[in-house]
Amino acid sequence: MDIRLTPEQEAFRDGLRIWLSSNLEQDWDGDRYRGPTDDVENFALQHAWERKLHEGGYGGLHWPTAYGGRGLGIVEYFVLMEELGRVAAPEGINSIGRELVGPIILDAGTEAQKRRFIPRIISADDIWCQGFSEPNSGSDLASVQTFASRTDDGWMINGQKVWTSYAQFSNWCILLCRTDRTVPKHKGMTLFLVPTAQDGLEIRSLRQITGRREFNELFLTEMRIPDSLRLGPVNEGWQVANRVLAFERGTTRLYRQARFAHELRGLARLVLSGAGNKRADKALLFGRLSARLGILRQHNLRIVSRIAAGEAIGPEASLQKLNWSILHQDIMADAGELLGDAFLEHPAAERFRETYLQARAETIYAGTSEIQRSIIADRVLKLPRARKEGV
Repeated sequence: MDIRLTPEQEAFRDGLRIWLSSNLEQDWDGDRYRGPTDDVENFALQHAWERKLHEGGYGGLHWPTAYGGRGLGIVEYFVLMEELGRVAAPEGINSIGRELVGPIILDAGTEAQKRRFIPRIISADDIWCQGFSEPNSGSDLASVQTFASRTDDGWMINGQKVWTSYAQFSNWCILLCRTDRTVPKHKGMTLFLVPTAQDGLEIRSLRQITGRREFNELFLTEMRIPDSLRLGPVNEGWQVANRVLAFERGTTRLYRQARFAHELRGLARLVLSGAGNKRADKALLFGRLSARLGILRQHNLRIVSRIAAGEAIGPEASLQKLNWSILHQDIMADAGELLGDAFLEHPAAERFRETYLQARAETIYAGTSEIQRSIIADRVLKLPRARKEGV
């Protein structure tokens, strides 16, 4: 695993740090990394930040120049992610576009789709959401029931999606539909690129335990789209979707690992200020969390080195998803132990209270921990599958 930066990559990181110090709000210290609690204000802040990154030359770093990218290597992209996390910069509103839709369009899209969509993802002119999960399928994408049927000039789609982040602010959705009910369930699905202002598509927001409304339900009723908005081959959406999810699980977590470390430093400052549980074993808790963050970073860098060497992301990406989501929950649980009553009462602990609630969802979205463990057992460890009773 060679993770050393070249002199050019070191210079890129230095320039990025200077740019961040000049372009983040002067009072930005990471305590507000989730943005305002008002959803409209939060969208405006996150969207403006993505536009500023683009204007600064940090959008589409590793994407081809033919489509508006900078054509740099994947390592520069990972440096960007880690540096943004290090200062807890806004995560941005278009993570689905950057991390999922863009890579899969570049991989499986037509030339016309690449030229139409990629530049607008880079500039944040288009905001994307992800229509994968359904009320009765969740992380089991093979059980998707939203159905797309052929028409003379395209497709008609009926069904329902749920947990669709930021759909109310998105103008496009990457949608996974069943297109053949006669074949094994992993083979009969297709991906589509759907405008959210399309007739037949209704969006309803869901209020979360944090008070925010980031999640949404999508209701699709005889929604018609042309075949030019199909992404990849018919009935091969499962394979395409798995490449999307592998990228999401395996390549974008340097930001989160660095941001978690930033949270831990903020927690340490608050505890050292005297707002702590005097009975807590602070050295043990901080030491354990710091060690786990270090291990997470090494796993992240191992994947970075593999991608930089041109190797594919395999099912071991599930190890990363499982690791960071559980670790973040543990950090927030230990924050409660370290702060004691101050966790619920101290004004400076508000960021940890909201993050504690938000982290409860992290072992569910992007594939539940149960799904990740099944993938690891089956595809990484090659363990035998449990025999069904009576078989």
